[in-house]
Parts: sequence; C-alpha cells; structure tokens
Amino acid sequence: MSNNVGEPVLLALVFADRVISEDNGKKGIIGTFTKFFAGQFPVVFPPWGIYVCVTNLSPGDHEFSLELEHADTGEKVIGVGGNIRVNNGSEPVEIGIPIPHAVFPKEGRYILLFKVGTEIVGSRPLWVDKLNPA
Repeated sequence: MSNNVGEPVLLALVFADRVISEDNGKKGIIGTFTKFFAGQFPVVFPPWGIYVCVTNLSPGDHEFSLELEHADTGEKVIGVGGNIRVNNGSEPVEIGIPIPHAVFPKEGRYILLFKVGTEIVGSRPLWVDKLNPA
C-alpha cells in the first residue's frame, strides 16, 4: 500500500448530542441527528457536538474550520476551527468539536462546511424546523 497523499478524504461528518474522548483515545458519538425542532426563533439548543474524521492529509500541521450557515441567507451560526497534527497521512484523524452556544436565527436548511486550509473537504445539511403547536 503506497503512502501517497492526494486530496483529503472525509470519512465522517456527524451531528451528535455528545462527542466524548475516552482514556484509550476512542471517540464516543452519542445521539446522532439531522434535524432540530424549536417552538420559536431565534433559538439556542442545549450543548451538542460535531464529529469529524478525515484522512489522506500530508504529514504535518493543518488548519481546519467548521462553518454552519443558513442555506438561503448565508447567516453564520458557527465558525470554529483549530489545528490538527498528522503523523502518517494514511491514518484517519478524528476531531470532536463541542458546540456550547449556537444561535439559530430562523427555521430552514443550514449547511455545515468542513475545510482544511481554504479547501472545502465536505459538507452536510442540518434542518431546523418549527414545532407546530398541538
């Protein structure tokens, strides 16, 4: 198997109630979801997290960012980032990002972008729907 590193490969981009790191390095992804519900807007949901797994990065340090914005208006809800260190480009790198306080201005479809440097490596939607009163 060659160790040629080309384009980054996104293995997972998951919304979860919690992402935990165990003492042995394993990640626990608890309560995955694709949709939030709210009675009124703007709304802040209880703390949640994002799990990212990416591979095929060149060895060294890489900046990454996660941006979540409303698909229609471009209103940004989350803009977080940091650095990841890659020892061996063929090994997956796992990142757990806690989201303690994201304000969603309105219902609709939001798009999460995962970037390494300035390159978009992957994206996924998150729907925020208004609860209908019973």
